[in-house]
Amino acid sequence: MRVLLANDSSQHSKAAADYLLSLPFRRPIDLDIVSAVVPPMMIDSGTMLMPTDLGLFLDEECEAAKQRVEQTATELGGRVHSLSTHVPVGSPSTELLNVAEDTDADLIVLGAVGHSALQRVLLGSISDYVATHSGTSTLIVRPLRESSEAPSLRKIVIALSGRPEDQRMIDWLRPFKWAGGIEVHLVRILHVNSFYRQDIRQKASEFWTDYLRQAHEHMLGLESVIQDMGLNTETHLVEGDHIGESLIQYADEHGCDLMMIGDSDSGLLTRVFLGSTSRYVLRHAHCSVLIVRDKHDHREAKQAAAAKTHATAH
Repeated sequence: MRVLLANDSSQHSKAAADYLLSLPFRRPIDLDIVSAVVPPMMIDSGTMLMPTDLGLFLDEECEAAKQRVEQTATELGGRVHSLSTHVPVGSPSTELLNVAEDTDADLIVLGAVGHSALQRVLLGSISDYVATHSGTSTLIVRPLRESSEAPSLRKIVIALSGRPEDQRMIDWLRPFKWAGGIEVHLVRILHVNSFYRQDIRQKASEFWTDYLRQAHEHMLGLESVIQDMGLNTETHLVEGDHIGESLIQYADEHGCDLMMIGDSDSGLLTRVFLGSTSRYVLRHAHCSVLIVRDKHDHREAKQAAAAKTHATAH
C-alpha cells in the first residue's frame, strides 16, 4: 500500500504520523511525506504587493520544511518499505492532491487541524478540502479532546448505507493484521421523517417492515465477513431524523476511535453523498474519520466526465 502523510509543525500533524504507525499493516508500506511551503501572498490575501524578500522567505521555509520531513522520515523510516519526501511550493490543498495523483497513493493521512510555519494557515480547511476532492481514501486524524495523547484504535464504527460502498469498507479492513480486542461496530441509520408524524406512517407500513428486514439481513451478511477476519463485532440499526448527527452521537456514546464512511465515485454526482452525510461527519465528528474510496473507479469516472464534456463542446 502506498500512503501519503501530510506533515507540518502542528501537534495534529504529529498525531497523524503516530496514528499511521499504529495501523497494523500486514506488509510494510510505501510512504510519501509531504510538507507544502505556502508563499506569503497566499496567506495574506489583503495585499497584492510582492514581498521584496520573497526569495529569502521561500528558501528559509523550504529548508525548515525539508528538515521537518527528514526528521519525520528518520522516525518512520525503519518501519516502511520505501520512503520519499516532498516539499512543494504552493497551496497545501492543491499540492497534497497533486502528489497523491503523481504517486498513485492508496491512502492520504493528515491531521484535522494544524498550521504552517507562520501559524496562520489552518489545516482544518485543508483537511476538509482534501477529503472532499481526493480521488483516493483519506484518513483525517483527530487526537482525543483536551489530550496530547495520540489517537488510539480500539473501536471502529462503520457507517453503512445499504450501497455498494459498504462492501468496499469491509474490504478495506483486509490489508491489516488486527490485534485481539478491537471492536467493529456496524451501524446503519434508518432515516425517519418525523414531519407531520410521517414516522408513524412509515413504521406502520408494509414497506417499512420490509425495509427493516432487508437492512438487518444486509448487516448480518457483512458482520459474518468481519468475524471471519477474527474481529469482534456489534450491529445496530438506529432510527434518526438526521443521519450525520445520529452517527456522531453513536460514536460518542460508544467511545469509538475511528469512523469509516464510504464514498461512491460512479459519476459526476459522487460528491452529493459526501456533501451531506459524509461532509457533516467529517466536520463535526470527535473521532478520526476515514473516507473510503476506490481510486480506480474515481479515475474512470473522471475520464468519462471529461470525455462527455468534450463531446458536448463539439
